[in-house]
Amino acid sequence: MQVIDTDPNFLRQAADTSRHAYEQSLTHVEAEIKGVIPELIETLTPEGPYGYTILPEVRADGSVGLPIITTREGIREAYQLIRGMSALLSVTPLTEIRGSWYTFQDNLSRGRLKANGYEGPPHQTLALFPSGTGTGITGELVWVRVPRSRLGGDGEPADTEANGDTLSVALEREKVYQRYSQYLDALRESDVEGVLSTLHHKGASALRDYVNETGTLTTLEGPDAHRAYYRAFFDKYAVQSVDILSLVAEDWYVFAEARFTIGTRDGNHILGFNTAEFYMPADDGRFIARIGHGTDPAPQP
Repeated sequence: MQVIDTDPNFLRQAADTSRHAYEQSLTHVEAEIKGVIPELIETLTPEGPYGYTILPEVRADGSVGLPIITTREGIREAYQLIRGMSALLSVTPLTEIRGSWYTFQDNLSRGRLKANGYEGPPHQTLALFPSGTGTGITGELVWVRVPRSRLGGDGEPADTEANGDTLSVALEREKVYQRYSQYLDALRESDVEGVLSTLHHKGASALRDYVNETGTLTTLEGPDAHRAYYRAFFDKYAVQSVDILSLVAEDWYVFAEARFTIGTRDGNHILGFNTAEFYMPADDGRFIARIGHGTDPAPQP
C-alpha cells in the first residue's frame, strides 16, 4: 500500500543535494575552528564571485551597515583580521535548515580573544553558507544578535525585551512573521512603496543582485537605494509568484527560502530562482538589516 507516494528518485536526489551543501558548510566551519588561514581559504569554491558579509556593523545612531566582500583576496584579509584577534572554539546549531544549495544556522558561537585569552559568553549568530554543485562554499553571510533596542532608535523596545514570558515571545514572533508577510505581498504586487513600508529608513540590505545580474551581492543602504533597486527590478521583471519553501520566525529575525517565478517584461521568457535570506527587525518592527543570497535565474518550462 502506498501512503506517501512522493517519487523516491526525487527524494534521493533532494537528500543528496542537501547532504552535499551541508558537507561544504561543515568543512568550512571546521577549518575556521582550526584557524589556519590557507586551509580556511581552500574551503571556498575555486572561483568567485563570492558573497561575504562577515563584518556587519550597528552604528551609534541605530543605523546598520552591511559591507560585502566579493573577492578571494578580500575574504583572506577579513579572516586574517578576525581570526588574528580571536579563535573560534565551537559552533552549536540551535536551528539548522539544510537546503539543497545552502545551510542556514541560528547558532551559539564561542570564542577566545588571543590578546588576553578571555572567553566571554557565547554569541547567538545567524549564518548562511551558499554553495553549488562543486566543492566549497560561495559565501558566508553573518549577523550577530544585538538587542532590538539598539536597532533604529525610533520606537519602543519590542515586548520581549520588557517581558520574557512565553506568550509575549510568541506574540512578538507573530509580529515579525506578519511584517514579513506584508513584504511578500508587496513583492507579489510589484509595489515599490509597499516594500519600502516594511523597511526601516536607517536599514541596509546585502542581497543577490538580480537587476544587474552580477552573480553576487549588492549593498543597499537607505530608502533611496532600496527604491531605485526595486523600481529597476519591477521594470525588468513581472513577478508571477513567490512561494515560501521554508520559514523560521523568531522575535529577532525571520529566515525564509523563497521560490520566485518571474517573466521578462518583453514577455519572451519565464525564469525561476530561489532565495535564502534573513531579516532583522528594528525597535519599531520594520526590517533594518537583510542578508541573503540566491540561485541563478533559469528558464522555466
